[in-house]
Amino acid sequence: MSSYPQTSPPHRFNPNFTQSVIDAMGPKTDERLRFVMSSLIRHLHDFTREVELTPDEWMAGVKFINLIGQTSTPTRNEAHRMSDILGLESLVDEIAHKHVNESGEEPTSSSILGPFWSPNAPFRENGDSIVRSPHNGELTLMHGVIRDLDTKKPIPGAVIDIWQASSNGRYDFQDPENQEPNNLRGKFRTNEKGEYHFYCLKPTAYSLPTDGAAGAFFKALDRHPMRPAHIHLMITAEGYKPVTTQLYPRDDPYVTNDTVFAVKDDLLIDFNPREGDDKAKLDLEYNVTLAPREGKTAPMEEPQTPEDAPIYSRIAARRAPRPLIPLDLALLHNPAIADGWNSFIGAIRTQTSLSSALKELAISRIAVLNHAVHEWDVHAALALQAGITREGLQTAFTAPVFGRGEAVKEVDEGGLTKEQWAVMAYTDQMTKSVEVDDGVMEALKGVLSEREVVELTATVAGYNCPGSATLVARRYASTKHPKGFVPPTQADLQELRESVQDFARREIPEDVAMKTDADNAFPNEMWRKFGEAGFLGVTADEEFGGLAMGYQAHCIIMEELSRASGSIALSYAAHSQLCVNQLMLNGNAAQKAKFLPGLISGEQIGALAMSEHSAGSDVVSMKMTAKEVDGGYLLNGTKMWITNGPDAHTIIVYAKTNPQGASKGITAFIVPTSSKGFSCAKKLDKLGMRGSNTGELVFEDVFVPTENILGDVNRGVRVLMEGLDLERLVLSAGPLGLMQACLDHTLPYTHQRKQFGAPIAHNQLVQGKLADMYTKYRASSAFTYSVARAVDESHENPQIRTQDCAGAILYAAERATECALDAIQLMGGMGYMNEMPVGRILRDAKLYEIGAGTSEVRRMVIGRAFNKEFKDL
Repeated sequence: MSSYPQTSPPHRFNPNFTQSVIDAMGPKTDERLRFVMSSLIRHLHDFTREVELTPDEWMAGVKFINLIGQTSTPTRNEAHRMSDILGLESLVDEIAHKHVNESGEEPTSSSILGPFWSPNAPFRENGDSIVRSPHNGELTLMHGVIRDLDTKKPIPGAVIDIWQASSNGRYDFQDPENQEPNNLRGKFRTNEKGEYHFYCLKPTAYSLPTDGAAGAFFKALDRHPMRPAHIHLMITAEGYKPVTTQLYPRDDPYVTNDTVFAVKDDLLIDFNPREGDDKAKLDLEYNVTLAPREGKTAPMEEPQTPEDAPIYSRIAARRAPRPLIPLDLALLHNPAIADGWNSFIGAIRTQTSLSSALKELAISRIAVLNHAVHEWDVHAALALQAGITREGLQTAFTAPVFGRGEAVKEVDEGGLTKEQWAVMAYTDQMTKSVEVDDGVMEALKGVLSEREVVELTATVAGYNCPGSATLVARRYASTKHPKGFVPPTQADLQELRESVQDFARREIPEDVAMKTDADNAFPNEMWRKFGEAGFLGVTADEEFGGLAMGYQAHCIIMEELSRASGSIALSYAAHSQLCVNQLMLNGNAAQKAKFLPGLISGEQIGALAMSEHSAGSDVVSMKMTAKEVDGGYLLNGTKMWITNGPDAHTIIVYAKTNPQGASKGITAFIVPTSSKGFSCAKKLDKLGMRGSNTGELVFEDVFVPTENILGDVNRGVRVLMEGLDLERLVLSAGPLGLMQACLDHTLPYTHQRKQFGAPIAHNQLVQGKLADMYTKYRASSAFTYSVARAVDESHENPQIRTQDCAGAILYAAERATECALDAIQLMGGMGYMNEMPVGRILRDAKLYEIGAGTSEVRRMVIGRAFNKEFKDL
């Protein structure tokens, strides 16, 4: 919150300038970003005043920052390097990964990731070597056991990802003349005893670049540029907190003064001579301990030393919960009242006889009492404009709460008039206790008319209403979004995207995607991982375990998973959108409570069964019947091309309850696959999306109780259409991920592949294809996310345009196929090899021109939407 001085003594520097810069942030600024930027601006301004920075010194800094950008290349992240040199990455890493168990033990230390990790490192067998190119180093057998921090038991199936520089101090992508891709990189899984072993090199110390921004910094600070020899490790295991770290030979001369400050005592290692092994001269044993994700940790809030106390006190202050607003406004949970509340607030703001100065003073004081930063920023400025003095605002900001029994000030004091003090006292007691002393009321009536007292009361009540409570009450009426839905900020969405990217790097590396495709088998352990990450209920209510984040978030998850594996993402969408979201949109309270928790946690797998051999795009022609019997219905018939069908536990099934009723004779049912008479006739062998298990389902007198009817009898088409537009919207993000994957593979390849003495990416014809691929991806992405954002932001009265949802998937699907074809062409002979992923991406992309309505049907849907819109002309 801003503060204002009580007096105006002469200052060498304007004391209000910093706060005015902070206050320039608009009301839509993300809360966390406002906090971070406010602190940064204060620190920056304090530093500038402290050193009395000169214009020449400032301009030198500007040139230095520009030099960072000029030095950065696809293989040299200079800003990342500068963060390392300043110790920033090491500090951020320590803050993010500190963990101590109840016994006071710590897991293997984390250390910086650095800029050289690659998501494309291949899995190798235990006992294999990561050394793939010539070198001058010493071969080493590295081995050890990965254990649980608390139980000390070994962890089978843990993944250890290793990468290191070669003996010349350069990584594979920095040294393509001497190293093949993925030289000195690899991933290994521990055996049933938690053991791993592989061959690597004893690492070599190397210098960070001494040119560009890094070199200028080293020279100015008189620092050496050397990094001690080190091996990078990233260790992950299901149910455990991952560890990213570096190991350093104890005898390296630079471990005591690492130029990026990443060395820790427990990361120092000894290389010993190895006997009887023709492959290795040295032996390195390194054991790892991982902390359980849900493990209890020892309290971290008490300082360990007196020197730590200031840091811990600042952390404790930042984490302290804000007090609740005591004013009882439970009436706002009544939607009928809530719908008119914003109009009421608007009337308070514009249609009262109460002076603007008193009104804004009261609102500013309420902001102070309720720690409402945004309200203070807005209304303190308005109060100044209305005539409240800066000294008076400082008093409103700092004055203690006016308690019961206190006398109201009857003189001007602290920059406030007698009238303003009466308003402050009344505002305090109304806000904190909703009871007002007779003396306060008499003082108020002595300076305000009866109408003005009523208007002030309405103002205090209105602005004590938490904005979120109003929104929650109104949003319960939304039929497309979960309870309490608030559109996520762009910062929220970016954080989610980075989280999904991190998940995909760990859990869906290229070897998993390739194996899923080759075996045509979904890795079923992925469902629990999806559930733990919160991905399966992104549009579901929090009470059932959902994230309640909406459709922009759903599209982001779908895109990033598709970027890693099209088939795994397709199964994810069939579960989270076609099944879970349909239950959210159309299920009753009992159905949601029964089915959603298991589906959202990943314990159960979901699907939707609509299509039949003779009823694809023509849904109404389905043949499957549901005959009413005592207590429910008997389902008979088959369903075809059902994603997740062979694995599902719960399926939403459409069947005809009135065969003569056409579109008004279809009903939706929730069918557990454990029901007698249900079977999967066969798992289908598809061209693409292999591993997204798809099957033909058979229903032979399958009994479904009446309570499992989804929606109303004979209204199944409404249930279907209720989710079809949103299904097309979310699925349109799948092609976006596939286009991203095409770029992920073709951009590095075309810049590394040389013909006629130059990278092929320098050829204008190749540049044209790359530009077209990128433009198609960006245009498709803009289409999809603009529609998703419109759906989220109109949540109170959802505006879902059929032509927009159908158009998004129509455009993205066809562009994804074109991008995949271009990717194969750009990679030439290698692109045509099955060992490269672009062929798989092409096969996967084609599905999106067929599933969820073919491209032809989508065009027809868009045309019909126009016909409906202009039917009265």
